[in-house]
Amino acid sequence: MTTARRPWGTVTPPPRLRHAAQTMRIGAICEWKVNAHYRHLIPLAALRERGHEVVYATEGIDEHDARSRPELLRGCDVILGYRALEPHEVKGVVTAVQRGAAFVWDTDDDLSTLPRESPYYRRSGGLHAQRIFAQTVKTAREAHVVTASTPALAERYRSVGIARVETIDNHLASGAASARRRGHDGVVIGWTAGLEHASELPRIPVVETLRQLLDAHPQVRVETLGLQLGLPPERYVHRAEVSFGKLQEHIGAWDVGIAPLADIAFNRTRSNVKLKEYASAGTPWLASPIGPYAGLGERQGGRLVADDGWFDALDDLIAHRFARGRLGRRARAWAKTQTIDGAVARWESVLQEAIVRRREQG
Repeated sequence: MTTARRPWGTVTPPPRLRHAAQTMRIGAICEWKVNAHYRHLIPLAALRERGHEVVYATEGIDEHDARSRPELLRGCDVILGYRALEPHEVKGVVTAVQRGAAFVWDTDDDLSTLPRESPYYRRSGGLHAQRIFAQTVKTAREAHVVTASTPALAERYRSVGIARVETIDNHLASGAASARRRGHDGVVIGWTAGLEHASELPRIPVVETLRQLLDAHPQVRVETLGLQLGLPPERYVHRAEVSFGKLQEHIGAWDVGIAPLADIAFNRTRSNVKLKEYASAGTPWLASPIGPYAGLGERQGGRLVADDGWFDALDDLIAHRFARGRLGRRARAWAKTQTIDGAVARWESVLQEAIVRRREQG
């Protein structure tokens, strides 16, 4: 998935000053991953709307193209860093802190628990993952406040001695919950599944269930974004990559979105943003009762499914159009409460707290 390129050191001047006395100059540097939208770009855009300046020290179209100039962080009041920063980026952050900036470091994954089935395991798992985690802990120790996407992930960093960790959920962009639905024939089951979801397949009978449903219901089709499931091509669409801006367009053409998660350590620190993405397009969802999805249900537009219950749960929604419609309306209503508009004040508060902590250190 991709995003638009920003010029080096872009300073986004505030369109209006709502909190002039507390206006911050925020430096932004990140590991360029898809979820940087939720943890970095969307919160920063919302902070700009509240009257703060943003200086982008990372530029790119995708993770392979991303580059950074950490020297642009000098002169900022506070720096928001995301995920595993390179040594020269950490050095740039430390230099800016020595010159008076505060530092907030944010994370949304615990790579130290990456399962062997993940296609990323060879390059990011095992001992390498432990080294990456250790490096992120070193970065976290430089921060005045650490933010994490889930309580479980926040606790992971507290367990290694990071004292000040704040949990802030992933939130949708402003207006995302008004995404349009697309008409189509039949019933489409969709799954946005990054390649790391290969770890679900040996543990949950996703592929077998979908094959059975295709056999049982001639009107059913399946679409996946990311992971290839090898289903019959005449009724299955696989897209290896979809730009972030086109994601809701695809989800809006699905009748049911699925979110199977195996009960493994890596998944327990995940966020529930996939369900929010489904909900933003009015797409009812089915999810495993694991980690981020535990406690959600029909009020949020979906149902929780045990590992051995996927066929029955999908079969029921395929057969009941009105139930899908009811859940879809509830999903949309929930999504409207899950946009950055309701969370930007927390990001602002954390950044301001970091500034206070930096000043207290002298």
